[in-house]
Amino acid sequence: MKRSRHTALVLMGAAPLLLTACSQEPQLQTAEGLFTSVEACIDKTQNPYMCNQAFTQAQQQAARAAPQFSSVLECENQFGHGQCGTQQTTGGQSFIGPLMTGFFLSQMLNGRSAGLAQTAGSAPPPGTIKGEPAFRTAHNDWLKPGPSTGGAGAAALTRVDAQPDRAMTVRRGGFGTTAARRSGSFGG
Repeated sequence: MKRSRHTALVLMGAAPLLLTACSQEPQLQTAEGLFTSVEACIDKTQNPYMCNQAFTQAQQQAARAAPQFSSVLECENQFGHGQCGTQQTTGGQSFIGPLMTGFFLSQMLNGRSAGLAQTAGSAPPPGTIKGEPAFRTAHNDWLKPGPSTGGAGAAALTRVDAQPDRAMTVRRGGFGTTAARRSGSFGG
């Protein structure tokens, strides 16, 4: 009898800690898509404002995020014939980069995070739109800017498995995805 009473008290004492941990990691939902034109984006999302805003953001990042080559031939070896832009100069250095062939659109959706106060480094508020440039290689792979390398020059590009001009997919993040990853690793 004493053991079950002790166990009940321990569980009751731990409950607030568990609830606090769950409430600190809100579930984030993001709609993501890859589009080859603003028109294709508008056709799939029915939201001209969002598509135009994402395209503009992607254009502003394109030269900064693109890899830099010393010649057109070097660029075309990786990105294909006719897929490289004109010579650009940044910081006194000339280079050739691939053309932006599309853009990635991400939008934070309304979810449990809608009522939470935003702090530095936290997720963007619901409704936030983010556009990133997309580059297509000579092997038909799609690339987008990855994490910043921290130094001068272009950011690293990462390969993305995405089908262009399709309906946007919804990704969820937060406590639920962490638990799902952990439970999925035990199967086998």
